[in-house]
Amino acid sequence: PKSDNTNPTHSQKYLSIPAIATVSSVELAYTHEYIALNPSVKILIVLRSIEEVVQSFMTKSRGRNHWQKHTHGNNKETVKVQRDKTWDNAFPNMSNDECHLAMSSTAIDNTPTPTTINEERHRPEKIWAIRAYCKLYSEVATQLAQHYPENVRVCDMHSALNDADGQFELLKWCGFDEPVVDTCLHLNKKK
Repeated sequence: PKSDNTNPTHSQKYLSIPAIATVSSVELAYTHEYIALNPSVKILIVLRSIEEVVQSFMTKSRGRNHWQKHTHGNNKETVKVQRDKTWDNAFPNMSNDECHLAMSSTAIDNTPTPTTINEERHRPEKIWAIRAYCKLYSEVATQLAQHYPENVRVCDMHSALNDADGQFELLKWCGFDEPVVDTCLHLNKKK
């Protein structure tokens, strides 16, 4: 059969678009690979306060814990979390020691750290594991921006999304010649 190229398929239409955007904290782990594949790539890492992230993840992950190793039914405690084949592998599954090690260094963002002997001897709560993950994420993001200053930029979520001048500068850095800025559009915001 003869091919009709006058009506391109969905995937053909997007092959000519010069920019691809993805929003996912999981993508941070692939930053080195993205830069190796395309040395001119621009990666914008948007951070928000640790407590905002903790609150969001605590709500989104009720009944699941993607941030800690699952130990079901040991003698002293039974962990009542549902395994998740998709998301458990998307986050670092920290042991007790790893969680406490991450949180033991200087706190960032005025984030509390577990300090009592009782907390240090027992399995940290999910909330501490999420805080440890956020802290590690922020540290890795900062290191990537320092290592790849032409490719990686870290910014605050609120100023990136709500400040027209900040949006304009970020879009210019990403390579848009005449960026259109919109600080009023909030499609994924809870009402």
